[in-house]
Amino acid sequence: MAGSLKVLHTANAGVVIRTEAGGIGIDLFSRDPEGQYEDTPKELKARLLGDIKKERITALVFTHGHGDHFCLETAAEALGCNPDLPVISTEEVIGRLKEAVPEAGSLWAVEARERENRGFALPGGSLEVFNSRHMGEQYAEVQNLACLLEIGGKRIAVPGDAAPTKELFLRIGRISRKLDLMIGPFPLFGIPTNRKMISESLEVSEILAVHLPRPQADEQNWTESAKKVCGRARDGLPMPVFAEKPGREYVFGGKMSCFTAASQKKP
Repeated sequence: MAGSLKVLHTANAGVVIRTEAGGIGIDLFSRDPEGQYEDTPKELKARLLGDIKKERITALVFTHGHGDHFCLETAAEALGCNPDLPVISTEEVIGRLKEAVPEAGSLWAVEARERENRGFALPGGSLEVFNSRHMGEQYAEVQNLACLLEIGGKRIAVPGDAAPTKELFLRIGRISRKLDLMIGPFPLFGIPTNRKMISESLEVSEILAVHLPRPQADEQNWTESAKKVCGRARDGLPMPVFAEKPGREYVFGGKMSCFTAASQKKP
């Protein structure tokens, strides 16, 4: 599909975004200590490490250091496969990686005190990030990076676990109001007040909803409730694709939220 985006869902909120220009991993490796969210499957992790070694994945971004977004052990393995692999993240994450892999040569930390946007050149694209408050009052002091990636001529917003506020979406919109794809936790799209803030600030062509609880941990039926809210909404946002199973690859393209899914091929 010409001009398409391929997005491989790797774990809870983890994705690899691929175009002809290259592949970027965001929150790629997960090991949730509480078991509420999906970890990176063992076989998929091996394939991802192989892609890093073969430079099919050319950069990693971790939005913050919680275990359901960042696994130190696997990230260190990735740097063992390619010590020059660019990694962009928070002070905490980069500090831990520097201790674990002192020979790594391209680790970039965004300081928690930074108030301006930070731009990075990436193979095949560019990245702009800024600090944003983590959702949930108990995590308000956790540094979280909201990201806007441009790759293959496409613009993709990935806010990590940023608290859904009007300022968050306005700030993304000041970088780019028009987005080809937004990848974010399902509450951003499954709560009407959050949807209103998004639709007022952004024009979003397609959405991938991530950070879904494991089915056996979804006692409050959050996933189905979010789907119902999205299905009933008439606010101009497209119906999200819900990433419910790591290892599935989605192809996004066009203006109508169309997608296809295909099994990830073995190398």
